[in-house]
Amino acid sequence: MVGVAGRSKGCVTCRKRKKGCDLITPECGQCKERGIKCGGYDSDRIFIYQSGGSNTSVLKESRQATTKISSEQPHRYGTQMICVRPACMLGIRNTRPNPVQIVLPDSLARSAYREQTMASFLRIYNPQGVIRATNADAREFVSMLPLLSSRNEALQMAALAVGITQLGVTSDDEALTRQGRTLYGKALRETAVALRNPIRVASESMLVVPRVMALFDLMFGADPDSTNQAKSWLSHVEGELAMIVNRGPEVFSKSDAAHAIFVHARYRLLWPAFRSRQSTILNQEEWKRLPWKGRAKSSDDSLVDILCGMPELLEAVDRIQFEPMAEADREGLQLYTLAKCWTLHFQLQEWVDTEANAIYIPNIIDTSTPITFPNIDIACVTVRYWLAALFLYSALDIASGIDATTDSLLSHPDRPHPRLFARMIIKSVEYFLQEQFGVTGVMAIAMPLGNALLYMNRNRQVDEEYIMTIMNVWFEPDMPSTLREFLQSFRQTVDIKTSLAIPTRQL
Repeated sequence: MVGVAGRSKGCVTCRKRKKGCDLITPECGQCKERGIKCGGYDSDRIFIYQSGGSNTSVLKESRQATTKISSEQPHRYGTQMICVRPACMLGIRNTRPNPVQIVLPDSLARSAYREQTMASFLRIYNPQGVIRATNADAREFVSMLPLLSSRNEALQMAALAVGITQLGVTSDDEALTRQGRTLYGKALRETAVALRNPIRVASESMLVVPRVMALFDLMFGADPDSTNQAKSWLSHVEGELAMIVNRGPEVFSKSDAAHAIFVHARYRLLWPAFRSRQSTILNQEEWKRLPWKGRAKSSDDSLVDILCGMPELLEAVDRIQFEPMAEADREGLQLYTLAKCWTLHFQLQEWVDTEANAIYIPNIIDTSTPITFPNIDIACVTVRYWLAALFLYSALDIASGIDATTDSLLSHPDRPHPRLFARMIIKSVEYFLQEQFGVTGVMAIAMPLGNALLYMNRNRQVDEEYIMTIMNVWFEPDMPSTLREFLQSFRQTVDIKTSLAIPTRQL
């Protein structure tokens, strides 16, 4: 046996102080809390046990040793046993096996455990390990996460919470699932601590914590017949937006990492504004210009610029429909809204003409033909365009005096009709829910699908066949429960008849 019998595995400082050590690396939590320097840990020790036995016969031909490694999941703490069957020397066979058991030190066991749970987290985005099955946002996020999480304890805990819970769900292990939820609670508390620390809160990695927290709520926060899941998810996204706004727009042009975090967060940060139908700070000119200082915008960046203006339109048409005001004021607001709609119409048409290769235009749109796309990147940009068009042209209809509850048209002489875009979104759902796309597909279609169904609900008779194509698969095994439960929770946060949001404080 190699090692010092009876010695504690605690850090040097805790052993000297004769205090209990929590074994957190690289420095223990006890020392960290007391503000004293952690003396670190002794070099990892390996314990080798070999049972006795005799070598009685010689092989006529050489055989290589085989190694068997335990396939059990490593425990969170404690030593791990690995069983090895070696030959004492080439050409020699033991008549009685001589097992050699190696006890892995805690630090190595924890490292292996983290790697396994992080791999489980990453498989949520890429279940089949095929890089083309993720869009640009997911690829960037997955590539950045390991490094960012190594710099931020709250982020690491949040990612591990997602990974452990996912392992528990997929292996039907309730103990693992409970452990993941417990770790999620600890991650929330660690985040609160970090937010009070000026140095920690200023790190780029801190900006990613709410995204991972929101992912946990999306995947594991289902609460039947309740708005709790949507409310919790919204709180994380609104917290992420608050941290971004607090830093100012120009910060996100300073480094590639900060710019990437902002760019890939922006569309998701619009979701609370889409739900509340109220203008967003991201529509201010400085937020659409300064983060790209010295950089070129992609086609998706330009499309999200247009999407940033949609909540303001939705707010205006809601005021026209539901807010008491003098008739002269209503007419003035109506004229302003019409002008704003047409401005955005020309911007969107210019984007389509310029970026024709960035989107897919199906040849046939009917209830029997699902829409497919050349790849997931084009699919994601296309449904964002359809969502922008659905918002824009439904607002333009309302500002023009068209009653959506009785309108059964499919086209207008001077502009596209919103119904066309709602139907295309519905017929593309099957593509996004392919297993290979994982949560990337779910996140890409969730907001477009929810708003397409809200639009169709205003005049169900005209779009009944399209609504039924979704209802027919709503409870089928191929329909991810993640999407179904999330949309059900979100649906309860709005008035289905008017699309008006229920105030968050009332949820």
